[in-house]
Amino acid sequence: MPYVKFKMPENAAGFAMPILDVDHIARKWLDVDYTPVKPHPMRKLDIYLPEEGDGPFPTIIAIHGGAFWGGSKNDMQVAAYMEAIPYGFAVASVEQRLCSMLPGGGYSREGVFPNPVFDFKAAIRFLRANAAKYRLDPERFAVAGGSAGGYHAVIAAASAQCEALYDPSLGFADVSGEVSAVIDWFGVGDLVVQSEFTAKSPAMKLPDGREFKMDNYADIFLGVSATANPNLAYFASPETWITSKMPPTFIQCGAADEVVPVECSRRIAAKIEAACGKERVTYEEFEGYAHGDMRFNSEDNIRHMIEWLQNVLMK
Repeated sequence: MPYVKFKMPENAAGFAMPILDVDHIARKWLDVDYTPVKPHPMRKLDIYLPEEGDGPFPTIIAIHGGAFWGGSKNDMQVAAYMEAIPYGFAVASVEQRLCSMLPGGGYSREGVFPNPVFDFKAAIRFLRANAAKYRLDPERFAVAGGSAGGYHAVIAAASAQCEALYDPSLGFADVSGEVSAVIDWFGVGDLVVQSEFTAKSPAMKLPDGREFKMDNYADIFLGVSATANPNLAYFASPETWITSKMPPTFIQCGAADEVVPVECSRRIAAKIEAACGKERVTYEEFEGYAHGDMRFNSEDNIRHMIEWLQNVLMK
């Protein structure tokens, strides 16, 4: 029986996703401001604890996907990580600045790189600084996300000690942003590879028969064309920052992914293996799986992911 259920948001329209129904979770904090020294309406997070125990609990810090312009911290994308709560994990789901769609067309630049990276890393520092208050174990943090969320999980872990991708003005500047594990589901990687892939991708058929051509979200996130600005794209790509200090990483992706090229996941896995050795990365590629394939959310696969986390964080 799934631990979390869903409901449609009020006045749902367009690409609205079902949102989590967390009424049954007794121990939770919602809409916590994780940059109190510099408040922003999008810099919020939700924290959920297991029903029993005093902690401190190993913690999954989840960040949603959505092509860097959509999604939310309480939508169905974080459901897989919520299933770890009955196994003794806390979950913190993070919202960050996005390149939101503007009413008249186009996208805001508020979520252009590196702003969301700064935000997510600030959330990690906030949670560590306030771990005792929320009964979290600051020595057992895992970051997790899919698609654009996978990008953020990998780059946050890889660049934890990098001053160039760090904004001390968001608070807790003296607190470590390091994590102990990473979960990356079909995450965005090299932004040039992603930009070229999206540009060449055909329009997709929607359930109602209409065709939909995805905007080049790698370029939207970067603020400029990735292919025309390869040096900036290199700086903004997660694999650039991977070193021998990369924590254990669990990567799953689909070989038939039509939104994020499987090459992104392959390159990140290869970079971790080269820098850290085979034992530091678990890479699983599934033939025939498309982007966000529901088989990733099967009971067996979620249990497999949780077992990996238990081996990394609970032994």
